[in-house]
Amino acid sequence: MAIQTFPMTIAWQKTIAPGVKQIALTKTDGSPLDFIPGQFITLHFPSDDKPIRRSYSIATIPGTSDTIEFAISYLKGGVASEILFNIDDGAELEVSGPYGRLVLRDDDPKRYILVSTGTGVTPYRAMLPQIKHRLEQDENLQVVVLQGVRSREDAFFVEDFLALAETQPRFQFKLFYSRETLTDAAPHEYEGYVQNGFDRLNFTIDDDLVYLCGNPGMIDDAFAICLEFGFSSQQVRREKYIS
Repeated sequence: MAIQTFPMTIAWQKTIAPGVKQIALTKTDGSPLDFIPGQFITLHFPSDDKPIRRSYSIATIPGTSDTIEFAISYLKGGVASEILFNIDDGAELEVSGPYGRLVLRDDDPKRYILVSTGTGVTPYRAMLPQIKHRLEQDENLQVVVLQGVRSREDAFFVEDFLALAETQPRFQFKLFYSRETLTDAAPHEYEGYVQNGFDRLNFTIDDDLVYLCGNPGMIDDAFAICLEFGFSSQQVRREKYIS
């Protein structure tokens, strides 16, 4: 069965970190695109050869915008990168979706641990209102977001997570730098790869549910660590970003 696509228009775009762009889309016919936080859209690019498709997690915080936002990292020579880093506002793209199962399901964990690298943090940004609501409804629930980047200049959407952490003591945000030495670290900043932060989490197998989103190397390493701690594969949900 052929995939049904629809046109979306670039409403705005901006650079949010070196080599990272945030792009906002609207449906060309003006209708809304409903999604569940954690889902992704797929962009379809014209080609004389085989179809070219690239998928991006939706970064929009529900209730703050009518656009569908996503973030893309530049990859030299990448088909999608070269198009999207040289595209103008108002341009049309063919889109399908939303898709994906990296959503907050109706499980009953005592703690969500949401781990990401790079643009893998975008679905967790979209989840923020949902996370806030769940924390308000369940006084025993805890949520931890771990974001891994190379250096401070590579981090983005940090303020969105810190804003919730400042008002909700059972929400934590931890930012890890793999290539920066910290001499004046803020309370949420750490050195090392994001999976190095697992040692600080004091995993409780019966209570924790782990989400992994980002580059395949991190996900494979983090998944292996989780299995070593005793998690089952059903307790670790994964979404890899393949270039």
